Amino acid sequence: MAECPSCNAPLKEGDWTCGACGAPVAGAGMAAPGAGDPHAAYGGSSGAPADAYGAPSGWSGDYGAQPAAAAAAASSDSSGLLKLVVIIAAVAVLAIVLVWFFVLRGPATTGEEFLGTWTATTQTGIATATIAKKDDAFAVTISGSQQGQKVTVPAHLDGEDLVITLDDFSQMAGETSADQFKAMLEALAGDFRMIFSSVDAENLNLQIIGSSPSGEDYDQTYPMAKVAAAGT
Repeated sequence: MAECPSCNAPLKEGDWTCGACGAPVAGAGMAAPGAGDPHAAYGGSSGAPADAYGAPSGWSGDYGAQPAAAAAAASSDSSGLLKLVVIIAAVAVLAIVLVWFFVLRGPATTGEEFLGTWTATTQTGIATATIAKKDDAFAVTISGSQQGQKVTVPAHLDGEDLVITLDDFSQMAGETSADQFKAMLEALAGDFRMIFSSVDAENLNLQIIGSSPSGEDYDQTYPMAKVAAAGT
């Protein structure tokens, strides 16, 4: 027969407490509830799952993990939203710039103001430039003060100006010989460009800028006046 570990009084099988001293004892050869584990008296143990204490299913018991995970998710959402706002702002700014450039600003020029015959007085005499347009292509016929000094050169619009470059001159030789002709011009006259700028309906400025074959830079501007058409 089992005995009480506290007072050695005899115990009956199935007793959980001693009838003599009231001390909790093992019943039916098993450890008394709560013996060595303070949580056992409440229906659980120190290693028992959290749902033994009425916690929601799936709760890990780590009270810091859930708030941290929620904060990380919120931070990720905030970062994604910020990126979206930045992208939308950038697109809006670009749209405003494009509207200004293509709609409000409009085309720089159609080139109509350059058409006609213009004269300039130079140190060697009077030079004449006749500017014509066919479809979207411009051609400038330049005549010197002496007979035979005449050449027609392609030109193109650059912003508000009508410009002739070495590349335009090279078109005169045709596509197959353009590079060779350009190299020959550079050897003879260096790198240069002729810029026609509109002053008003009756006046242009012709600016010739570039560098000579020896490397000397130059920049000269010639005022040009429009020649009245015959019969006006």
